[in-house]
Amino acid sequence: MTATTTPKIVCYGEALWDCLPEGLFFGGAPINVARHLQRLGAGAYPATTLGEDFLGDEALDRLKGEGLSTDLVRRDPDLPTGTVKVRIDASGSATYTIAQPVAWDRIPVDKAVLERTRSARALVYGTLAQREQDNRTAIQELLKLDGPFKIYDVNLRPPFDDLALVAELARPADLLKVNEEELYRLLDPDSEKQPLEEAARRLADQTGVLRVCVTRAEKGAVFLDHDRWFTADGRPVEVRDTVGAGDGFLASFALNYLAGRHEPAKVLENACRFGEFIATRDGAVPAYDPKDWVLV
Repeated sequence: MTATTTPKIVCYGEALWDCLPEGLFFGGAPINVARHLQRLGAGAYPATTLGEDFLGDEALDRLKGEGLSTDLVRRDPDLPTGTVKVRIDASGSATYTIAQPVAWDRIPVDKAVLERTRSARALVYGTLAQREQDNRTAIQELLKLDGPFKIYDVNLRPPFDDLALVAELARPADLLKVNEEELYRLLDPDSEKQPLEEAARRLADQTGVLRVCVTRAEKGAVFLDHDRWFTADGRPVEVRDTVGAGDGFLASFALNYLAGRHEPAKVLENACRFGEFIATRDGAVPAYDPKDWVLV
């Protein structure tokens, strides 16, 4: 991907430290997406807030060390940098205990954030960062912009999983990314499951979003692109942990889909392989060679 075609993508949301049995890992879904996008060749711009504390200093150093712009990263003198206690079960699945309130509960949309997002190819945002009213109000300024392609990563994390809020955040989106459990929950958690394609089309009708990507863990993923339906099967891998696998999937999918050089079927397949690779490693953003994952 040449410099002239490198997309610039703003990722708005939580920056935090995952507290795993193996140690502390820096992340947060939109920040992990930004870190992968940067490695894969995009110009990624995390928009977040860190505390004025040691963890905030270390997070800022990590971002700079990975070559990301920190122009849209703010510091809050009153709130600590975010942390999450992560527990991994025998199958590799994760559960989360998310500290509150923390610095990323206040991510201002100031002039710099607005200008960068207005000129960006895409905006990635999620649900968790909207748990407090400050951010819910702030992000509306970004969602009203006409320029960027808006990617909503639903990523429900109880107890911060207000379905009415999800519906509100979905309306301005150009693409929704959900996992299979979230898909059926958003439609009707008490009803018998519909066939997957029917459910995705129903969610598209319900939200008005014509592109719906559904990840299915070890079963792969599917993608509704207007009226076209694409599927990619999963492949067996030895899972270390699933933290960040969905973030890697989204970064790969977004970058290659926005490039527009390949059919969505190939983009979806590549994103599945990348997400599986992340699940075989410790931490959300392990070492890898970007050339193995960018479709050219």
